[in-house]
Amino acid sequence: MTRNHVERLGEFREILVATRREGVRNVHHTRDAMRASGFQIGDSDGSSYGAKLKELQEEIEAVDRAIEDEKRLALALESAAQSRRPIKPRIVKGT
Repeated sequence: MTRNHVERLGEFREILVATRREGVRNVHHTRDAMRASGFQIGDSDGSSYGAKLKELQEEIEAVDRAIEDEKRLALALESAAQSRRPIKPRIVKGT
């Protein structure tokens, strides 16, 4: 059985979320390592990663919208298919 569009989009979303989480971990790790090495980094909040974080979040939200769209399309197709199914005549036995 082939995977459907919603499953593939869900997997893509997982990749994007993992990338976002890894980026945030890296920001904290780098900041902590620099402080431990004696670098004066002030009150750096990792905002240099902010642009990438914003881009990733926008991509995740776009995938979320695509998932909802695919679900709507699947329901519409299923509904259309059901309305085209021929109705089987009922057999009534005589008494």
